[in-house]
Amino acid sequence: MSIRTLIKHFVTRRIFLLCTVLFLCTALLSCAYVVFSTKGEPISAKIEREKNETSQNIVNDVTELNPIQTQGIIVPHSTQEIADAVKNNDHISIGGGRNSMGGQTASERAVQIDMREYNKILSLSTSSKEITVQAGIRWRDIQDYIDPYDLSVKIMQTYSNFTVGGSLSVNVHGRYVGQGPIILSVKQFTIILADGSIVTASPQEHADIFYSAIGGMGGIGVICEVTLSLADNVNVERLQQTMPVTNYWNYFKDDVRSNPDVIFHNGDIYPPAFETVSAVSWTKTDTEPTTESRLIPQKEDYWKERIAWTVISEWPFGLWIREHILEPYIYSEKAIHTRNYEASYDLAELEPKMRDGSTYVLQEYFVPVEHFDEWIPKMKKVFIDNDVNILNVSIRHALPDTGAKLAWARKESFAFVVYYKQGTTQQEKDAVRNWTRQMIDEVLTVDGTYYLPYQPWATDTQFHKAYPGAIEYFEIKKQYDPTDKFTNKLWDTYYSEEKLQFYKKQQPILQIASTTKDYYRPHDNVYLTLPEWYIVYSAEEYAAVLRDGLPSQFLYFTARSDYWNQYKLVTNLVVQSSHDNSDYMTVLSVIGHSFSAENIVKGIYENSIGKFSEWVADHTQVPEDIYAAKVAKDYASFLYDKPWYDFPYFSYLKGVWSIHAAQDYSFGQNVRRGERKVALSLEYGVKTIYASVIAFATHSKWGVQDDIVSAVVSYDGGTTLQLLQAPHYQPFTRDLLEVLEQQSQNPQFEIFDIAGNSHITFVYKDAVGSPAVTQTTEVLRDSEIVAFDTNVPQYIDRITVEIATIDIPQVYRTLKERGIVIDHFYDY
Repeated sequence: MSIRTLIKHFVTRRIFLLCTVLFLCTALLSCAYVVFSTKGEPISAKIEREKNETSQNIVNDVTELNPIQTQGIIVPHSTQEIADAVKNNDHISIGGGRNSMGGQTASERAVQIDMREYNKILSLSTSSKEITVQAGIRWRDIQDYIDPYDLSVKIMQTYSNFTVGGSLSVNVHGRYVGQGPIILSVKQFTIILADGSIVTASPQEHADIFYSAIGGMGGIGVICEVTLSLADNVNVERLQQTMPVTNYWNYFKDDVRSNPDVIFHNGDIYPPAFETVSAVSWTKTDTEPTTESRLIPQKEDYWKERIAWTVISEWPFGLWIREHILEPYIYSEKAIHTRNYEASYDLAELEPKMRDGSTYVLQEYFVPVEHFDEWIPKMKKVFIDNDVNILNVSIRHALPDTGAKLAWARKESFAFVVYYKQGTTQQEKDAVRNWTRQMIDEVLTVDGTYYLPYQPWATDTQFHKAYPGAIEYFEIKKQYDPTDKFTNKLWDTYYSEEKLQFYKKQQPILQIASTTKDYYRPHDNVYLTLPEWYIVYSAEEYAAVLRDGLPSQFLYFTARSDYWNQYKLVTNLVVQSSHDNSDYMTVLSVIGHSFSAENIVKGIYENSIGKFSEWVADHTQVPEDIYAAKVAKDYASFLYDKPWYDFPYFSYLKGVWSIHAAQDYSFGQNVRRGERKVALSLEYGVKTIYASVIAFATHSKWGVQDDIVSAVVSYDGGTTLQLLQAPHYQPFTRDLLEVLEQQSQNPQFEIFDIAGNSHITFVYKDAVGSPAVTQTTEVLRDSEIVAFDTNVPQYIDRITVEIATIDIPQVYRTLKERGIVIDHFYDY
């Protein structure tokens, strides 16, 4: 070995060792920082802090995002004390473990009944495997009591800190396979109603109360004594498998759902790619547990878990470390637990050091199992588009719940439990509200729903679409709670007598919509489509110019500026929207720049070389001009029905060179003909290539859009509702105008809803300075255009207005009386 090689080898090794030492030192310092910075307050300190808040009548939840100044807090120890509290107060809210995350346990206008000291076990039957408890008891206390009898809770959530009453109120579920929501394990309960009466409710007795109170989020009464079914406390062994998320549904069907020995199962989807899932099943076994304890020992401080969550949520490669280092290490060890052990997790292991600047929050979405593969990319897109700090997405399984009025699993479903980190500023809360509404819109497209115990960001319409049984629930609530005594922030948001009456009228519409494929379309599209349709109108005006005139007469630069004025208008209209319109705005930007480039190039060309050839041809049309006018007319007509990029430019390119003259032309006209052949060939050739690229990109990303738009109409004043469907673009306008004309003499004809929206926009042309249609319309844009209906240009207005769908028939009749025809309805 040469000296040079030895030196090189020596230096290389020293550099490698130095880098290794530096890396280890950095890692140790980082770990030390994490250990000390995440050393959280002890549980005792947290309890003391909550006591201080309670003394000030402040109720908060686990996220600490929703402190609520209540009218007072009552802590009962007996059923009679609860009944007295209900009778003696005008408004009541009910609290348990306070693990709901959006004010579901309190209201500024209510006294809270804190149930946590109403927590006794009343009876246990080992033969029938049933237990009766007071609703304020925590599941861990039940587990401690029944474990010596080798019994286990049949259905509960993963963490054992929740109270039984709170769990019934939100209709919880867990990781149990072949089970579902907790309502399927409840035998009966007693409940105190608004008048102070105590009623026993079960599926057989007072079934309306039973199916309303479970999952009813504290809106019906105070659940007191609960009888639950129990199961055997068997041993379970952990089996783990990592797979592409695209394989998960088939794996679950074949290896989990069909296996009666699987007790618990969850699939964890790894962020940020959301392409891999860790499937974990706990299967019955006769092998002895690998743990000494039959339940998980409770700790004062979960500092190790806090370190792990800090690494995952804050380190640059934290998610990678979790997926490729932490979890492989955990799953490398054999694990056999008792069923009770695996159901006794402590929520404190998720608790951060503090929640001042940031906090950990849950959301949950329920998707029918057959829509699993359709849902994943929709969910992923919302997370990525909004840069959400997702720590985990856990998949759970639930059987259908056909009883609860506010059932979240009306079909066999997968629950997607989203665990994420968010900031606590108002701006960051607003960002969560926006992407939550986007997510709800997406889950509704797969016939799914969202979970009510979390931040109540859903709009009223989203709430009623997700929970079609809400009207029946509200009617039952009104029957047993006529003064709206039982309330909280959730029902302050969604329930009132006025809203009940409004949505009772809307319910038939929602029923039709829920059974119609692809019924709903985003309302923002009625605005976002305006710039696209301006291109249609511009093409129409261009064709009108070429019909009797020459290309240099068209106002190319005006067309360009008008497009961007439309773009600016719609940007302002949708800027506050909760929908993610970034993709649509990108498309409009691409279209706008290509439209601008075309008009700039043609404007310069036609007003220089083109104008010169017009001059030498004595401003007369040659065959190529006539052909170009035909192409422009065909193109303008085509755009009313189909996207511009599907226009057959190549066929028209070939047609340029198929033009044969039927007469002799002057020298100047022949010059014009040659110039036109070259100009039109370049234009149609470039557009052939560009359109093909855009068509491929559009179809690859969004596919071919379903072209049916649906509306709910009535021909008899609302007594009978019918579904009206038509292809979108101009066919929808033609069909709707035909129906409006047919029903123009029928004052009972009404349009209640179009594509899930109560408003729509349309455009018509009128003389400059004409009065508005009616007071029921709102003018969005009034633009002056040039109409070449004669040899003399005439200036008229193209007016775009927004209107309530219910007002369309009357406005149509008003326009008809003035001799005006609606050009187009913007159909989302």
